[in-house]
Amino acid sequence: MTSEITLPDGRRLSWHEFGDPDGSPVIYTAGTPVSGLGGASYGEAARAAGLRWISPDKPGYGASDYHRDRTQISWGDDLAALAGRLGLDRFALAGESGGGPFTLTAAWKLAGRVSAVALIATGGPFSPAERAGMKADNRVMTLLAMNAPVLNTIRIAAMRRTMVSPARRDRALRRDLAAMPPATHADVRIEYEAVADALRPGTRATVQELALSKRPWPFPLSEVTTPVHLWHGALDRNAPASFARRLAGELPDATLHISESSGHDVGYDRRDEIVAGLASYRK
Repeated sequence: MTSEITLPDGRRLSWHEFGDPDGSPVIYTAGTPVSGLGGASYGEAARAAGLRWISPDKPGYGASDYHRDRTQISWGDDLAALAGRLGLDRFALAGESGGGPFTLTAAWKLAGRVSAVALIATGGPFSPAERAGMKADNRVMTLLAMNAPVLNTIRIAAMRRTMVSPARRDRALRRDLAAMPPATHADVRIEYEAVADALRPGTRATVQELALSKRPWPFPLSEVTTPVHLWHGALDRNAPASFARRLAGELPDATLHISESSGHDVGYDRRDEIVAGLASYRK
């Protein structure tokens, strides 16, 4: 199901729903650049766990309007408006990859309403030592996001040309599927569609989001009082596990789950455990 609201500043915010429509609510923020369609990967697991998986399109992705003045903190305002529209007094939050920093910031801003947080392969403000563990392409993109964000437009535009062309996207998808085990194919197809949906309106939202997600936290981590569970793959070279370990050590109530056999796809590998953990905090 896909719906949209008009926010107080006049922007449209679109969202998708998966899982159990009568279940305990979780608002999920997908990665970069992934629209709310990416939440479909958690749909079956969420339904089995009795969770209503609410997956919004971030500003400038899918059917959500671009937000020129977007900050890490403003996403919390958008989620508060969405929760109000849905009549949610209390809910859990989940954020994956580039959606992680915005999710943690929303948990800080909406502390009294958030029961628990799951950060899945989260990104954030990596230290120089942590960046050394990244793949070269991701390291370059991160450095550009920190120092010259507009230059990432070139890389994102190349990705967009592939993803918004049905023929090019299909060729790229077939290449990826051929190199992956059949058990992953459904998730890969969902991700391709969600990335295409995110990039269809253009590149500026992705370039903006990359820059915002690498900035220092706009609040003291010691003020995050909500329980936070960090799920990370030991083999992750997009967002090194050393960052998750450091973040877990700085948060007051954090539990770190390291999957030794997973990379950046830890969310797919451990989705049943992730949703079960969030379900344990339901009212």
